[in-house]
Formats: sequence, C-alpha cells, structure tokens
Amino acid sequence: MNYLEGLNEEQEAAVLYQGGPLLILAGAGSGKTRVITTRIVHQIESDIASPYEILAMTFTNKAAREMKSRIEQYFGGDRLDLSITTFHSFCARFLRREMAYLDRETNFAIFDSQDQMGVIKRLLKEKGIVEKREPPNRLRTIFSNTKNSGDVTAEPGNEFHASLYRAYNDNLKRQNALDFDDLIMLTCHILTEFEDCRNRYQNRFRHMLVDEFQDTNKAQFKLIQLLTVADGDLCVVGDEDQSIYGWRGADINNILDFRHSYSGVKTFKLERNYRSTQPILDFANAVIAKNLNRHEKKLWTEVKEGESVQILPAQNERDEASLIGNVISRQLTPPQYRECAILFRANYLSRSFEDAFRRLGIPYQLVGGLKFYDRKEIKDLLAYARAVVNPRDWTSCCRALGVPSRSIGARSLELLTPYFKTEGQSLLALKKALADKALRPKQLNAIKTFVPLLEKFSEKATSERPSVWLQGLIDALDYRAYLEREDEGSAEFRVQNIDELMSAMSELEQQGVETMAHFMDYTALVSDQDELDDDCDKISLMTVHAAKGLEFDHVFVVGLEEGVFPNQRAMEDSPNALEEERRLFYVAATRAKRRLVLSHAQYRQTFGTRARTFPSRFVREAKRQAIAPGPSTDSPKKSRIGDLGLQLSLIEQQLASKDVSVEFRPALKQPRYRPGDSVEHATFGAGRIVGFLGRGTGTKVSIHFAGKGTKLFYLDRVPLKKIE
Repeated sequence: MNYLEGLNEEQEAAVLYQGGPLLILAGAGSGKTRVITTRIVHQIESDIASPYEILAMTFTNKAAREMKSRIEQYFGGDRLDLSITTFHSFCARFLRREMAYLDRETNFAIFDSQDQMGVIKRLLKEKGIVEKREPPNRLRTIFSNTKNSGDVTAEPGNEFHASLYRAYNDNLKRQNALDFDDLIMLTCHILTEFEDCRNRYQNRFRHMLVDEFQDTNKAQFKLIQLLTVADGDLCVVGDEDQSIYGWRGADINNILDFRHSYSGVKTFKLERNYRSTQPILDFANAVIAKNLNRHEKKLWTEVKEGESVQILPAQNERDEASLIGNVISRQLTPPQYRECAILFRANYLSRSFEDAFRRLGIPYQLVGGLKFYDRKEIKDLLAYARAVVNPRDWTSCCRALGVPSRSIGARSLELLTPYFKTEGQSLLALKKALADKALRPKQLNAIKTFVPLLEKFSEKATSERPSVWLQGLIDALDYRAYLEREDEGSAEFRVQNIDELMSAMSELEQQGVETMAHFMDYTALVSDQDELDDDCDKISLMTVHAAKGLEFDHVFVVGLEEGVFPNQRAMEDSPNALEEERRLFYVAATRAKRRLVLSHAQYRQTFGTRARTFPSRFVREAKRQAIAPGPSTDSPKKSRIGDLGLQLSLIEQQLASKDVSVEFRPALKQPRYRPGDSVEHATFGAGRIVGFLGRGTGTKVSIHFAGKGTKLFYLDRVPLKKIE
C-alpha cells in the first residue's frame, strides 16, 4: 500500500474509510486532489471496485485530466476504463446515448452563451419586443435559473417571462439544440422518469466521488442523488468557504446540509495546508471567520515563516498598476512570471494593468477574456462543422452562409427562416427557397454554390478525421485568402489562430477524438482554465473566479475598495451575498503560496466617472499583525505607501466615521445630505442615500430604494425630502 505514503493522518483516514456516505471538508491547499485520486487507487488496488464501476465528477476539464493522469500514472500509464469527467461532459455523453427516451435525436448541437443570446434576440425581434424593455442577458439568466432548479416542469413565475421561456425552448428543440443547462436538466429528467435507465446507471456506478461539491446547484445535486443507490459508495469533497458561484445557481446548503440529506454520513476535516505560509493562512483564517454559514475549521501549515501579507495603497488605478508593475519588474525575473498572478473582482479592472505592463515590457496573459473558441475566425469555421453534424442547426447554417461573404444579409435570412420552420432541416429549407426563387438572383446564386458545398462536407464529416475535414474546408473556402481580403492588418494573427485550431484537433485525435461530432462536444465544454498556458513566462491576469483551483508563488489582489470588492450589489442585497463576496476574497488570498499583496486606490474611474473610494472592509477585518507595509518599488512613488500604522489608523477612522456600504463619496462636503440619510423621493418613495459622485454643480446622488434598486440623480435637480 505504498500509495498511502506521504498522506497525513486525516487524509489517510478519508482514503481508507468504507461504510457509507462520506463528506470530506477540504480546506484550501489541503491536498484534496491527492485524497480523491488516492481513494480511487485504493478502491481499485484493494478490489473494492473495478475502474468501470467508478464515477468521479468535477467542474473543469483541467481538473478531470489531472485526476485521471495521476491515477493512470500510478498504474504504469495504462489507460483505464475510468469515468472521470465534468458534470456537463458526463451529461453530454449520457444524452448522446439516451436521448431517444425523449423521442429526440442524439446529434444535437450544444449552444454556447453567444448562440443563446442570438436565439433570444431573434425571438424578441419576432415578437416586436424592444431589447431595452427585456434585456436578452437578463432573460438568459432567468431561463438558466429556471432550468437549474432541477425541475423540468418549472417555469419563470412571471407569465410573460414564462411565455418567452416556452418559445425559447421550442426554438432550441426546432434546431435540435441544447443549452448548457439542458444537459443536466434533461439527464435528470430521463433518470427520474425511466426506471430501467436509472437502474442501469446505478448498477454500473456503484462508487461515486464528487469534487468541488460546494459549487453544485440543485439540479447537479439531484443528478448525484439519482445516480446513487441506497447502499452505494458516495464521497463528496468540498469546502463551503470556497463556495463562490451562488450568482449562477450554486447552493451552499448542499454541503452545509449534506449530513441531513443522507443518513450515517462520516465527516473528515482536512485543515493542514500544503500551499501557503502561516502568515498568509493567519490572514485568510481571520477574514473567513467573519462568515456565519460555515463549518468551523482553521488552516495551518508547518511552514511557519514567511512574508507578512502586504497592503499597497495607491492614488488611482493607473498608479496602482504602475506600482505593482515596478515591483514585478524589479523583484522578479522572467522565469518567475509564470508563478505570478494579478487577481481582480471584475474583468474591467484589467485595463490599467494591461496598459502598464505593455509600457513596462512585462509579458502577460489575460485569462477568461475572449476565449479561443469564441474568436470570430474559429466560430466561423466551426459553424460549418456544427451545421453538418446537426442538419437542424439553423443558427450555425446562417453563420456559415456568411463566410465568406455571400451578400446574404439580415433581410435575406428573415425571408429564409420561414422555410426552415416549415422544412425542419437547413439544407431542405435552402433547396425549397431556391425552388421558390425566394430571394433576388444574386443571393440565389450564392445559395446554389453553398448547398453542394455543405452536402459535400456533410458526407465527409462521418468518415474523415477532424483535422483532415477542417483542412479540406479551409482549402475549399480559400479561407486564408478571405481573411487577407477582409482585414490585412489582423490576417496574420487570425491565420495563427486557425493553425492553433488545427493543432488542437490533431492533439485530440491522439486522445481518441475521431469525429467532428466528438470534437464539437469538446469545444462546447471548454472552460477559462482550460485555456491557461502553464508553460509560458507570463504574468496571469484573471478574475478571482477564473483563479479558483489555481496557485501561484506571488499573488496581487487588486481593486480592494468598498463597492468594487465587495461589489456594490452584494452590499445592497443581503448578508448571504456579502458572505459570498467574503468567500471570494478568501479564495483570492489562498491562491498565494509565498507572497500576498493587497492593493487599493484612493480614486478610481468606473463607467466614465472618477470617484473617491474607500478601502475594502476585508482589509480592515483581517488581523492587524498579519499585515505589513507594501512592497518596495525602489521608485519615487515609494513615499506614497507611507507609515503602516498611520495608514491602518486612517483606514479605520474612515470606515468608522462613514457608512461602510458607501460606494460613491463626496469629493466636496455636501451641506444638505450625508451618506446614510433617509430621504423621500416624489416618485420612488422612501430611500437611503448611498453616496455622491462628482463635484460642484455636476454632483450626483446615489439613492437605494427598497424593491426598486439604486437610482442616480443630479443633486441640484432631484425632488428630495429628508426623513428625520
């Protein structure tokens, strides 16, 4: 049992335990991946389970690949019949096999967020609804939350939204398409309604492990329950202190109440940290201790010595980026850049760092920005692939029609769409439109050349390897020349992306991907972390959400101001929302292995306006002894850091004397009102002043009205009455 060597006492106990449902509370950096993989190795080596009977599910392809690689490496590199996968990948494969239970085809397309938005926008246009009245992104969130409830019969509570929801689903079904939420919802629906199917999967997967359990939503937890037999082996691993996806449906109660969902649950806590130094852990422990909805635990490490957590005040966002850039360029060498990350609450905060790093010549990669498979040239080519894999994917067919340009615009597509609704397949619709001469001669000639092209590559899609198929398509379209004609300046970069797509296909073919259909599933389920290049000497810029599960020697958490991190919405919403913001900050802090630097700006420009800001409560809540002066930059700006004691004292005075939920502060004293004042507006009723924006005659006041949100008014024009 040499695979147990190096495990600590708690880890070994969790690996060896057999006897019912198991909950492993694994703190940040406590070796949870090793525990999961070692538990699987132990079950196979001890003949507790065969590889075929084991199902392990997590949230990213990167994590799934790492777990499978570790296990296969132990067994000498042999490829085992193990199911280690993400929730969405498992459900995609399940539905490819079992969709016939719902009398639907198995060659469905998986629509990404852009595709969904396209469907919703066309739906609104057909119904004559102005997008400002019903923002498509908000509708997509409503639809997603409905599906993530775990109930296939659920609909939005608002009847108008419910009618749009039904129309949206009908549109997807007409195109033989699913969105991401459908993957889990329909899998649960089949397992619930069809006992023979449920028994088949339960009898196979008698040993189930779930990673990152704190991030599961209601539908995912229902899936776990449907796959688990009464006497089966279920092990869930997670940390409620790292539950940061409530905004997309994750339910922290799944892990908090797990002991009530199953009888006889055994719980192990993994509190020994193998990633960070004790000063970093002391800081993180102090921050997360403020949360109420959590299991009591405290991270510790044998690495007692290390740099104190540092705080770096700056004048503004440009100063903040320059200060950190100077620290990096003066104190780190290029090979160390790969072990350095800049973490922020929202993507818009990256701009000042990108500008500063370009100016200073510091190489960086922006993780979680425009994904590789979302780039125009990639989506253009893959639109052909999706159109041939799924003959009913009208969305992809319409995109392919426009690449290269065939003079078929929005008006032509409007005339063609009714043919698709009648015929049910893209090619049949186009042929019928040709027969009816539904368009002008120029557009009809374009369709005459497009139809045989699509037919030709539809036939090849089932017989040729993906890379061969794609190369043939590129040649047939003369696509590289098309890119040159469209924009010579960007053509070289876009051609490099096409070459990278070819490389990705070749690599996946070596891993067993044989058809375009299989490759399309892979591209649809790629996450931000799957595109992180671990082997390049670049600084990583990313949101804290994108950094989940990663670690770096040097971590800079930036933009730590009230209203930014924590963000304003969380401060105005509920205690639960604020607790999630604190968990998000805890995740950011625990990404650091050796060095953690926190920065905030005195002024920050957001949405075109510069405003006074105040340091985040998360900095103030931490233990004072865990914070040290900011890192030296060896530059004239060093003096801005000032004396630590004075800085902390000033921060405390500012936060103590003001309402800490204020985002916008007065640049000049306002004689009539102060943040926190209760006021009455002639139209919106009673509200509370959140803060002020701007100065002089242009000063605006931000007021929060219960149930109506936060509104912004010009102070000298708004009809207000102070409520004493």
